[in-house]
Amino acid sequence: MAKNINNIKATIKNNLIKNPHPWVLNKIKFIRRTSKPLAARANHWGGPIGIALFIFLLIGSFLYPQNEIQILKIRLLRNNNDLKTHLALAEQLLANNQFKEAEEALQLAQNLQVKNSPNSKVLGETTNSQIQALWQKKHYANPQDIKKLITLWEKIVAEKSNYRDGYLQLALLNYKIYENQKAIESLKKALEIDPNFAEARKLEKLLTQL
Repeated sequence: MAKNINNIKATIKNNLIKNPHPWVLNKIKFIRRTSKPLAARANHWGGPIGIALFIFLLIGSFLYPQNEIQILKIRLLRNNNDLKTHLALAEQLLANNQFKEAEEALQLAQNLQVKNSPNSKVLGETTNSQIQALWQKKHYANPQDIKKLITLWEKIVAEKSNYRDGYLQLALLNYKIYENQKAIESLKKALEIDPNFAEARKLEKLLTQL
C-alpha cells in the first residue's frame, strides 16, 4: 500500500514539473493552502486510510474542469499559429475584463492575419473584420482606453462645435465610466444641435433612470 502511494506521489510530481500550465499552477496553490488541514485530518483518521483519502482528494483536484480561457491557452501552446483560437481567446479575455492579455492576443491575431491573408483574400477580409470588431470592443470596455477616447472626442468637438455625433460619443463614453454628470452635459449639447436625434434620446432615457 505504502509503495503504491509513493508511486502515485512520484507520478503527480513528475507531471507537475513537465507541464507547468497556468491551470496546474493554480492547482498547486490550492493544494498548498489545503495540504496542512488535510494532512491533519489524515493523521486523525489514522494510517493508510487517511493517507489514501488525501491522495484521492489531491488527484481529484487535478481532474476539476478547466475554464474556457485555460483550454484556449493550452490549445495555443500546442499550435500558436491557430488564428481562430487567438480570436476566441481575445474574446474570452475581454469578457473577463483582462484587457492587457486581450490586447496581446489581438496583436498576435492581427500579425497572423497579415501573414495569412495573401493566401486567402476572403478569409483575410473576414478575419480582419473580426479583429477590428474586437479592438473596438476592447477600446469601449477598458476604462483606460475610454479616457483616451474622451480626450480625442473633446478635441474634435472643440474644433467642430456643431458636431452632434461627437457630443453623443462623449456622452456614451462618460456614461461607461460612470461620469454621469459629464454624460448629461454632452447629451444636452447633442440635443440642442438636433432635438430629434434618436440615438441621443435613447441615451437620455437611460440617464434619467439613474
